[in-house]
Amino acid sequence: MAEYLNVVARIRALQRGEAVPIVAQRQVVIQPHAFIVTMLSMAGEDTSVHAVAIGRFGEAPTIKVVADPRRRDDQYALLRWLLPHFETYYSQCLTEGTFPQLWVSSEGALGHLDTLADRLRFTDDPEVQRLGVLWTYAGERSPVAGQQALISATAALRAHYATGQQEAEDEHLGSLLTWIDPPRGRDIFTAVAMAEDQPMGAKTDPWFDANELQPAVELFNQARKAEDGASKNFHETRIQQLLEGVIRPIYSATQRAIAILSASRWQPNSALDPLAEQEAAAFAQFMDARSQGYHLPYRDSPKAAAFKIVARERAVANVEAGYLRHDRAAREKAVESGTVLRATLVDMHKVKLASWVFEYPVVLTSHQDSLHLRAGDEFWTLDEPKLSIRITAVERRGPFSWVSAMVEDGRRTIMRLEKGTVLDLGPKAPDWGGQAREFQQMGLRLTNSPWTHSDTVPGSAPSNRLRPNDLLAAVERLV
Repeated sequence: MAEYLNVVARIRALQRGEAVPIVAQRQVVIQPHAFIVTMLSMAGEDTSVHAVAIGRFGEAPTIKVVADPRRRDDQYALLRWLLPHFETYYSQCLTEGTFPQLWVSSEGALGHLDTLADRLRFTDDPEVQRLGVLWTYAGERSPVAGQQALISATAALRAHYATGQQEAEDEHLGSLLTWIDPPRGRDIFTAVAMAEDQPMGAKTDPWFDANELQPAVELFNQARKAEDGASKNFHETRIQQLLEGVIRPIYSATQRAIAILSASRWQPNSALDPLAEQEAAAFAQFMDARSQGYHLPYRDSPKAAAFKIVARERAVANVEAGYLRHDRAAREKAVESGTVLRATLVDMHKVKLASWVFEYPVVLTSHQDSLHLRAGDEFWTLDEPKLSIRITAVERRGPFSWVSAMVEDGRRTIMRLEKGTVLDLGPKAPDWGGQAREFQQMGLRLTNSPWTHSDTVPGSAPSNRLRPNDLLAAVERLV
């Protein structure tokens, strides 16, 4: 059902000829000192940086272009030029007790930066290695639910708006911004088609590469080999101008995306506060480990990989639970999909089992069509008052579901509620400190590596039980 809401929003955007907001609250933390990173790679050289534009939110870009990134010395010179900018920014964030936030134009640009971070860590140049390490913080955080360190402008905008085009087309930042703020008096699809002519990722246009950029690079290399300084400088300047014409609009579009999301129309979202705190803690931990000399490995050990999986699973659960409590759009989507129970309190009792021992059965009704309930499930209220229930039975009666449950927490509270009270129930509140406890428990369990991660295979342990003559018949009797 929640998918239908997205479809309806896109149909509405198509009818209006402009994007429609799908939330009222801001969905991402926006650091006032956000750092915009726009990079272009050379065609066929995915791990290169042909041009880069960097700057803080609200500032003009600082642009650096290398004529031919295939020349290692020139490429490393550009990367060494970048290092002080990021070291200064990271040091400032660490001193202020906050975290750095890098903005890129799209998911493709995000993947480009992540790939560079992974490759640069293992170069033979200490300064380039250092840059790769700093970028690795953002790259490793990017797949973690609720992370705020590396933000794609298209992903952030899609969390706030629905357009009248396909979701894959929303990855072009120019077309997405055109839907959000379409030019007046012009057909939306004509405007979008014009916007799509401008590259907005980490790659330049193939026609531009073949007809303008490649000839200029070739002439530059010919002049360099001929040691013709004047011609070399001319073609180097030409390449600079060509790539600046591509990279400046991408940088400006990213700035524009942040400005749209910083507008006062978006209401505060309390679910973002713990995410910012978690990000600051993760950043401080990352920098502390680097200062103590711990190196980032090329591949994680089985133990480290297990810890990262646990951390990501915990993050998913905490982020979902946090948004359900503080984000109204997320709550309504969960109600439509049936993962949140919105029910009316019909009856409650206090039953004495023994001296000073009581239980509190309750009955609730809901008209939701697609509930995901079964006996034994536990639900917690998403608002005040705080209480939890354990489902004992679910019965469908006409258009209503009747839910019987036992109160687990908040037993005194339930008796003060009036019949007819509507409750929203869902997963338990976020446990941001639970990750440390899980790590400690896993550390004890993984003191000795399991046989699945060692070279020793345990011996066979044959069963002493008698084997039936007809194994198939014995299995069928179990059904």
